[in-house]
Amino acid sequence: MKRHLLYLVTLCALLVSSCVKTPEEKLIKAMKPMAEAYLDTCQVTYDSVRVDCVDTINEYNYANLNIELLRNMEQNYQMQYEDALEEDTVKASYLRLYLGDIRHAIQDFQELMESGDLDSQKVLLYMVSGTVCRGQEKDPFMFFVYPDKMTLHTLDPFGNNLLYED
Repeated sequence: MKRHLLYLVTLCALLVSSCVKTPEEKLIKAMKPMAEAYLDTCQVTYDSVRVDCVDTINEYNYANLNIELLRNMEQNYQMQYEDALEEDTVKASYLRLYLGDIRHAIQDFQELMESGDLDSQKVLLYMVSGTVCRGQEKDPFMFFVYPDKMTLHTLDPFGNNLLYED
């Protein structure tokens, strides 16, 4: 009898412990409405949404993400600039200005990273990634949310640099 009772208690304990959600699972569940709101603002139609991952972004990660975004922009504008040099000198002069702005922004972020002043612990944003399904099609998505878990953030290295806010 004691053996059956012990077995039953152990089984119940395992069932209860398996039902308790980890903080990561709770965060993923909390981000599903944010994912739906994000997709709605992007006017994406979907049948279902799945949040796969929620990463924390600290100040150092934020600077690094912006540098990566800016380098991709720089490559794209550099190709357009080289094409415009042969075809349209006015367009080329504007593109040269854009490239200068991009390079200046990269330098600013690099100086911030090298200064040692960036916090590598405090959560600045959450980066949410997942999959949206439309029929048989599956497409990835990614967006950013403030630590309040209620406000979307648009990554814009020129407009709203979070590292300069108090």
